Amino acid sequence: MKIRPPLILVFALAAVSAVHAQEASVDRLIKKLPAPEKIVQADPASRDPLAKKIVDSIKAMNLGNAYQMSRQLAARYPKSAGAHSLHGQLALILKRYPEASDAFHKAVAIEPNYAFGYVGLALSEASQNHINAAMSGFRQVTRLYPDADVGWIGMSACAEKLGRKGDSLQYARRATAVAPSSFSAWLQLSRAEGISGNRQASANALARAKELQRKAGKANRR
Repeated sequence: MKIRPPLILVFALAAVSAVHAQEASVDRLIKKLPAPEKIVQADPASRDPLAKKIVDSIKAMNLGNAYQMSRQLAARYPKSAGAHSLHGQLALILKRYPEASDAFHKAVAIEPNYAFGYVGLALSEASQNHINAAMSGFRQVTRLYPDADVGWIGMSACAEKLGRKGDSLQYARRATAVAPSSFSAWLQLSRAEGISGNRQASANALARAKELQRKAGKANRR
């Protein structure tokens, strides 16, 4: 199951450098964020001309300008979870981590069941090495979408950072159980198995991840 943000503008964060380079698990989660330029008309902020300008700036990779306009949009629509989420995404990609956390906090305060907001919040906290807070955000994702891999992968990565090898392995296994075709889930399982000392299981999970990656590459070339 994919987590689909229910409101305004969403786009894939275009630079993995939005988080610490060494955090490979977080990098993979960022890549799982939704595709560019989707606008859901239920949110009035999405119909504001400023929203189109933000999308155009993102397409042109003028992220600094898009970020400034996203702040204006969030101020203009203080009760829009989508507007705050967009502001959070751009703040995250520009490494303004506390600001990103604040924006995503506002988004989930407005919509307590906004799973996409919790993903963004968890990534923002992880980028600041606030691992317990990140774990809490990913736990909310698993509560809302237990059959999505992203929450379980995030919890596994956080548990790994906290030295909780058993929990990391448990969460990673759950990710592959709910999403057996997820490359990211199998890659995280390989890490968790390896850290737990299960070398053969780690190798098997890595082989499965590579197989899924090859299949995805072939499908994309068709």
